[in-house]
Amino acid sequence: MGIRITTQMSSNLMLTNMNKNLSNIYSTYEQIASGKKLTSVGQNPSDGTKVMKYNKQLSQLDDWSKNIETAKDEINQSYDTLGLIQENLQRINELTMQAANSFNSEDSLNAIRDEVEQRTRTIAQLANTKYQDKYIFAGTNTSTVPYSLDDDLNVTYSGTKQDGNWERNIEISEGVTMPLNVNGEQILGDENGGIFATLKQLNDALADPDMDVKAISACLDPIQAGIKNITDVQSTLSSRVQRLDATSNINENAALGLTEMKSNLEDTDLAEATTQLMMYQTALQASLQAGASIMQQASLLNYI
Repeated sequence: MGIRITTQMSSNLMLTNMNKNLSNIYSTYEQIASGKKLTSVGQNPSDGTKVMKYNKQLSQLDDWSKNIETAKDEINQSYDTLGLIQENLQRINELTMQAANSFNSEDSLNAIRDEVEQRTRTIAQLANTKYQDKYIFAGTNTSTVPYSLDDDLNVTYSGTKQDGNWERNIEISEGVTMPLNVNGEQILGDENGGIFATLKQLNDALADPDMDVKAISACLDPIQAGIKNITDVQSTLSSRVQRLDATSNINENAALGLTEMKSNLEDTDLAEATTQLMMYQTALQASLQAGASIMQQASLLNYI
């Protein structure tokens, strides 16, 4: 027994095809306008899940990129500050050698004494340098002023001790961290030893009316050792910046790869979408023509 195709069935089929073509046209228009062929996971669960994964990885890479820039800025701040401290120490070294000469006039010695004291206080000020409201030479006690000098140039160190948990690290890639800081006490010392203890001895020796030349000369080796130590620390900081730059390049390449894979899944191919739009428009036109023919036949049947 054959199936009789009624006018109503033909009309329903025509409307279904028209709605399908209209939906395809609207969807394709939206893809072209937005530049995205995938706007929700429901459109394509497999590709949508991949896009979500890529977005998460790209977000992580972006966080690492920001961490790297933060690390570079703080490390460069430490490097530059140590350079200024070193310049003051080098000048103090020159003044100490000059003071160790027994042929200085009283006025000359007074000038040396005053400059050494002022440069000592300048070094203390530099040792309390901040980056983003954090004292960079205070270890993990970043909100505490690390160095303070009293009127007699006695120093007090309030940062994290060398034998404590002084290192601050930041993540720069998967499972990789970088130290942000160096140990202030190890570089500049405290009330018990190091640069500040030597500078206290030097200032006391220069203030002594008897002017013990040997006591002044004894400060030269520790000052010069401090200058060399700063150079070594700066070398370490430079190596960190180089490693940060290398890691940044690796992360950027990874981000480019992920962005390309994500684009292949969700971005609209304009040429392909335009071709599809033309096909859907042609199909819609054919549906409309077929519909018009059906309606005409239905009208004729009404007169038979």
